[in-house]
Amino acid sequence: MQKLSIYLPLFLLLFAAACDPKEDRIEPEAPIAVSALKFTVTQTPGYDNEITMESFTPGVIPFWDYGFGISSETKATTIIPFAGEFVIKYYAYSKGGPVVDSTTVQVSANDPNYFSDPMWNLLTNDIAGKTWVWAPDNPHQCMTGGGNFDDVGPGWWKDALDMNAINDKMTFDLNGSYNFSLITPSKTAPGKFKLDVERKKLTIIGSDISKGQNWEYDIITLNENELVLAATHIESWGGFRNFYFFKREGFNY
Repeated sequence: MQKLSIYLPLFLLLFAAACDPKEDRIEPEAPIAVSALKFTVTQTPGYDNEITMESFTPGVIPFWDYGFGISSETKATTIIPFAGEFVIKYYAYSKGGPVVDSTTVQVSANDPNYFSDPMWNLLTNDIAGKTWVWAPDNPHQCMTGGGNFDDVGPGWWKDALDMNAINDKMTFDLNGSYNFSLITPSKTAPGKFKLDVERKKLTIIGSDISKGQNWEYDIITLNENELVLAATHIESWGGFRNFYFFKREGFNY
């Protein structure tokens, strides 16, 4: 009994030591100081729309955000198509987490190469902008109409004039972005637009054309004075189109 009382405290001490939790903790690395970031953002002489971004910070994964796109390349070149002031953000990712710095570039003019197709200027009048209104005096004598999916004009029906929409206006411009607005007597609905010059398609983002269908519109006619769009539904009712007839504000047939 005496031996047991001698060994028991020793046993409890060893048991407590064996049960003492131990953790191998790895302390996180401190993030890189912003002052330690090394990178350059340069514009091509004589063509300041072209921007070259290069990371020189050792041991990091670079990430660029230039407003119109992103890149994770150490050295990346991009085109900023618009005139204006733009912020280029540089993120450096390391074991200590991301750190960000930025610089500002000034672009002198809209890129003549990017906007070389005449459709851009016909639709928008570049930075100045262009306003389109309904054209009920067009040769078809209607605002909207319907036809087969491959027609270039209304063959099935023509609408009666919609007096609720006849005073609507649409503006397009390239002043710092792809700007669009639908202006009605009661409100203005701003948005953006996408112009696919190769496929001759027009998409409105965040708004819509007057009496529109939130569609990717086919451009049937686009010249200095006329804009004819069509919402083409190939898979419905054997295929059909709804036509929209607009004209430059101030133009009369």
